[in-house]
Amino acid sequence: MSSLKSALSFYRACSITTGIFLLLVVYEMVLKYAFNLLIWSGGDVGLIGLVPAPADDTGLPMEGVDISKLLLQIHGILYVVYLFADFQVWRLAKLKLQDFLIIASGGVIPLTSFFIERSYFKKLSANLKAEA
Repeated sequence: MSSLKSALSFYRACSITTGIFLLLVVYEMVLKYAFNLLIWSGGDVGLIGLVPAPADDTGLPMEGVDISKLLLQIHGILYVVYLFADFQVWRLAKLKLQDFLIIASGGVIPLTSFFIERSYFKKLSANLKAEA
């Protein structure tokens, strides 16, 4: 049971982190597709700022980092770790495949990771306490 408890804690941390980065990705997408802006750091922009998004990669500042691309890459990596945490909880708690898919959707549908995490964490923590 201690392995399920630690898997739940790991899942909770992954869920919150992935959910936050997913919200940042949504913010980035709104800026890019609604306002044609990219989040940029460094160079003439300073610590962090917005620059016009060109049709291709020409026209971007010569110095600095494209935070928009960085957010997408970080969220992708975090989602893979989130799926691993989901798999651990699913396997150790002996949940149905449907539960695995519901939990996995939390990393791609904005805000759902927070609600799904809370629901499953409560349910499985109560099961752990009942078995102890």
